Amino acid sequence: MNFFREFLIGLSFYTRIPIQLKDVSEEEFYRCMLLMPVIGAVIGAALWGFGWCVSWLRMPEIAAILILIFYIWLTGGLHFDGVADTIDGVFSARDHDKMMKIMKDSRLGSFGAIGLVLLMMTLWIGYRRVIAGHFLIVLALMPVVGRYAAIQTCCISSYAEGGGGLGRRITEITRGWHVAVYAAAIAAVCGWLSMRLLLAFAVSALLNFIMMWDLKRKIGGITGDTIGMTIEMNQAFFMIVFLILQNIGVGLPSMV
Repeated sequence: MNFFREFLIGLSFYTRIPIQLKDVSEEEFYRCMLLMPVIGAVIGAALWGFGWCVSWLRMPEIAAILILIFYIWLTGGLHFDGVADTIDGVFSARDHDKMMKIMKDSRLGSFGAIGLVLLMMTLWIGYRRVIAGHFLIVLALMPVVGRYAAIQTCCISSYAEGGGGLGRRITEITRGWHVAVYAAAIAAVCGWLSMRLLLAFAVSALLNFIMMWDLKRKIGGITGDTIGMTIEMNQAFFMIVFLILQNIGVGLPSMV
């Protein structure tokens, strides 16, 4: 019962699905964050269904932009703010305190704008190739892999001094077994479907680790913004790595 309630709380927070729940406690709110990969599976199922529908247009470019718009609408663009704020801070090349101040600033800076444009372009190109190649399963797995990366991040990283937002508590309650269970489940599904998907998952997890190490070096850990960036960046990593592996023919014959 608690799992189902926390799952619904997570859906209401991470998506625009209209779910009304009363008397949500602070602990329930934070614990629902541990279910991010499960919620990612719902988002992925919606993306797969929408992608299948727009693939009938037989216009990959139009289908790709429609998928991007649909994803932003479904999630409310929740994590793109974290992408922009993190890039603004890290690429400012200032000292720690100044970086943290920039990341907390609600205004969009030039580096953040450039980062968002590049990410949107990457997603559009990736979606286009996914639609053209009929790799719709990638749309289903991307949100799961991205949100797994957030759990991985919260487990292996500490919270940066001076960081604000909702991220501190999730870093305190995330345990190694959460990472292990999610990683095993995702790896099993990816491996069953395609060796390329499994390799893409492994590479995206490694890239996430490197990205978190770099953030630890630059700002001393993670924040709520960097967790959001982790989700969006690792979705892109997973999709692009899979498409590269598919293009060069790495991996065994598969279902996709």
